Amino acid sequence: MKSVFASLAVALLTGGVALAGAPEPSPAAIPETENPFAKGGKEFQNVIGAFLFFDTTKNNRPSIDYGLDSLRLGIMLNDPAGPGLLQGNFELLGEVFAGPVVEGPGNVLAGGTLVFRYNFVQPHASLIPYVQVGAGGVYSDIPEKESGGLISLPVEFNLQAGAGTRIMLNDRWSIVIEGAYRHISNAEIKKPNFGIDSVGGNLGFGFFF
Repeated sequence: MKSVFASLAVALLTGGVALAGAPEPSPAAIPETENPFAKGGKEFQNVIGAFLFFDTTKNNRPSIDYGLDSLRLGIMLNDPAGPGLLQGNFELLGEVFAGPVVEGPGNVLAGGTLVFRYNFVQPHASLIPYVQVGAGGVYSDIPEKESGGLISLPVEFNLQAGAGTRIMLNDRWSIVIEGAYRHISNAEIKKPNFGIDSVGGNLGFGFFF
């Protein structure tokens, strides 16, 4: 009986020494939260905005102001990289939009845009600024005569450039605030082609998945 207790004591002592000498799990073995800005990450955005006309031709043509609801789907093209405050990544987004003409001739605009964006991504930052440019097409029922030649065709080109920021609420959700310039014209396919130049902004939300 004494030999049994002695054997158990030796086994427990040996096991304790072995456990005491075992290395702790490496922190690298603990999975980190997935970075939503990593290459291949996807994002959905819904933003609503207002855009005000300014006349670059100085010919007192009618103001055409409009509102837009824009739906966007984006994909991260690369992992965040780069020096200091310029660290970031590129994102490609497809956008569809529609909205009413709230001032001036016509009733509606609708179209789509391909947007190329650069995100300024700092580790653990809650603000993620970005700059972007885009090009696409737009349909409107704005009549040529009433617009004074600002619009000459029902389907024209739409160009845009802007800057904004995400306010990250958590790893998935964000509030989106941005300012933008938009230009609508037909690239001289039909004259007159004065075009509509507008400045405005968007407010909405984003979701990473």
